[in-house]
Amino acid sequence: MNRENIEKTLLKQIAFFSILIVIVLLLGVLYYHYFEGLPFVDAFFFTAITISTVGYTMPENLSETGRLFTSFLIFLGVSVVLYGVSTVTAIIVEGKLSNYMKERRNRKMISKLKDHIIVVGAGKTGQYVIGELIREKENFVIIDLNEENINKVVEGYNISIPYIVGDAAEEDILLEAGVTKAKALITTLPEDHVNVFVVLSARTLNPTMTIISKVTDVASIRKLIYAGATTVVAAAEIAGTRMARLTTRPDSVNFLDLFAFGNESYRIEEVKIPSKSSIIGKKLSELQLSKKFKIMVVAALRKGENIFGPDGDFEILEDDSLMIMGKKEDIEKFKEFAKL
Repeated sequence: MNRENIEKTLLKQIAFFSILIVIVLLLGVLYYHYFEGLPFVDAFFFTAITISTVGYTMPENLSETGRLFTSFLIFLGVSVVLYGVSTVTAIIVEGKLSNYMKERRNRKMISKLKDHIIVVGAGKTGQYVIGELIREKENFVIIDLNEENINKVVEGYNISIPYIVGDAAEEDILLEAGVTKAKALITTLPEDHVNVFVVLSARTLNPTMTIISKVTDVASIRKLIYAGATTVVAAAEIAGTRMARLTTRPDSVNFLDLFAFGNESYRIEEVKIPSKSSIIGKKLSELQLSKKFKIMVVAALRKGENIFGPDGDFEILEDDSLMIMGKKEDIEKFKEFAKL
C-alpha cells in the first residue's frame, strides 16, 4: 500500500469514528435537554459520563423513558468505542500504521539527501548498480513502479535505503526524489522509449547533472543523447565485446575483471588532487607511492588531456587527477594523505 492510500485510509477511518462519536453526543444532549429538561451543560455532562460508562448518579426525576434511553445510549456508546478500538487494532495488525511510519521515515531520508544519485529501475541491471553504490558508500534513492522489485533489493541489504514507488518519467516523482539537488541519475529500465522520457524529464529539471542511461537497442542511442543523456551504455554491445575478448584475449580480460568484478577491495579509482594539497609541485618519484601506500598511478588527467603511464619525473600540478590502482583501503589512505 503506497503512502497516499495509507493516508486516505487513516483519514477516512478517523473521520468516520469521529462522526459517530459526535452523533451519539448530539443524540444524548438533545434528548436530555428537550425531553428531560436538563440544561445543555448538564445534558452534555450526563451524556459524556453515560457513554464512557463512568457511572455517576443519575439526574433526579429521570423518567422511565429516560432510563430506557440511557440504557440504549450506554449500549450505543460502548459499541462505538469498541468499533474505534477494533479499527485501530485492524490498522496495526494489517500493518497500515507500520507502513505509514515507514513511509514517513523514507520521506525524511529523501528530504535530507543532497549531491546524491537517483537510480531508476530496481530490476536486474538496477540491482548491480545499487550494489556497487552501496560498496562505494554513495547516497542514492531508488525509483521503480514495481514495489516488489524495490522490496527485494532493500531486504537484501542490512541498511536503510530510501525509495519511491512511481513512474520516473513524471516530473513530480523526480522532484520527490530530489532531482534538483542530485549529482547524477542512472536509468536502467528495459524499455528504451521510457528511458528517453526519464532522461528528458531529468535534464529539464536539472541541466547540470550527470545522466547515464541503459539502452537495449543501439538504434536508440542517438535519441537518448538528444534527450540529454551524458553517457549511454549498450548492455548487449558490452556483453558481446566481452564474450569475444574472452576468446581472443582472456588473460587481459581476466586481469581487468579482478578490479571490476572480482575482489571488491581492488579497484582503479580517479583521485582529484585538492587545491591546497601538500603533494602539489612534487614528482611521483618523491612520493614513493608504491612503497608507502602500495598503489600505482596508471594515468593522469590534466586540463582534459589523458597522460598514460606517467614516469617518476611527472610533477603533480593543481587540479590534476590521478588514476590510482590498488586496494580500496590503500587508496583511501592516499586520499587522506593528499588532503594534507
